[in-house]
Amino acid sequence: MVSITLENIVAKKNGRIVLNNVSFHIEQGEYIGLLGPTGSGPSFTLKVIAGINPIESGKLSINGEDMTNVPPEDRNTGFIFEQFNLFPHMTVMDNVLYGPRMRTLNLDEKKREAREILRMVRLDGREGAYPKELSGGMQQRVGIARAVVSGAQILLLDQPYRALDAKIKAEMRFEISELVKELGLTALHSTHETEEAMMISDRIAIFNQGKLQQIGSPEDIFEQPTNQFVAGFLAESNLYTGSVENQKLEVNGIHFRTKSDLSGPVDVIIRHHAVKLSLDGDMEESENIFSGRITKIRVLGEFIRFNIKLKSGLEIISRQLLSLQWRNPQRLLRKPAFIAIRPEDIKVFARGKDKHQKYS
Repeated sequence: MVSITLENIVAKKNGRIVLNNVSFHIEQGEYIGLLGPTGSGPSFTLKVIAGINPIESGKLSINGEDMTNVPPEDRNTGFIFEQFNLFPHMTVMDNVLYGPRMRTLNLDEKKREAREILRMVRLDGREGAYPKELSGGMQQRVGIARAVVSGAQILLLDQPYRALDAKIKAEMRFEISELVKELGLTALHSTHETEEAMMISDRIAIFNQGKLQQIGSPEDIFEQPTNQFVAGFLAESNLYTGSVENQKLEVNGIHFRTKSDLSGPVDVIIRHHAVKLSLDGDMEESENIFSGRITKIRVLGEFIRFNIKLKSGLEIISRQLLSLQWRNPQRLLRKPAFIAIRPEDIKVFARGKDKHQKYS
């Protein structure tokens, strides 16, 4: 197992800064999810660690050794792409042995290792198959076996499941992360999908515009986001501006009780799932209960999204799990409704130019 440390990394592409002063440490054997909008830095971070893209300034260390200027072939990394990148004219075994063959290693020894790794990735018996004869999930496992047999101790996965259908993707997420742990690898996994990152990662690093916004366990970053971007990126949210004083928040004429110790102008996030909805006002005791009218309804698979306009004119969205209570939801359009929000579910950030606002 290996550890990785990035210290004040600045990296550019076509003269544009893509990573801006990025620093974090990855422990041995960790599975780290890298999450952010397109072009924000996760995929580029993988390429910097692999040595595909050079570092403008800063330091990259692997197991405490400076690897900033070490060529890619000497970093013991394996890169797994969305497209699998298997040679279509080669069998599974030939694909797995491609790296050792190019490096003129002892093939007899590497064949024994390859058979053991193929057994671990549940592909024993398929050594003679060609990529076109394998499912997408199997091809991805061949890619991992090839990386391990080639000597990789660090696995870099760049949106590896994007080309798979939903059912296979759901299965592969857990299968690959468990396999990586079993093989004793340290892994970084770039994705744009919040759900995917939350499911598979020991910790998640969230990027925006080339800067690392927050890194922590899935639970920590979800419950304690460091700024408004992180809070809004992890879950669909209602976004407002307002002011707070003595834990009382005012937004568009409505007063909420919060847990915030801030004072003055603030940015406010209330996640859709945190807005409880009732048609008859029969709700658990809450310090924030308001009445309004349902103005829009959207069915989103197993969830329904309700837009409620409160008497003050403030519009708020509530997401509810599809159930008998909400059967035939369009019948509820323009009906009166009540919402309730727990004070601790109102996330408040001090307003200002600094995107790393104080959160309370």
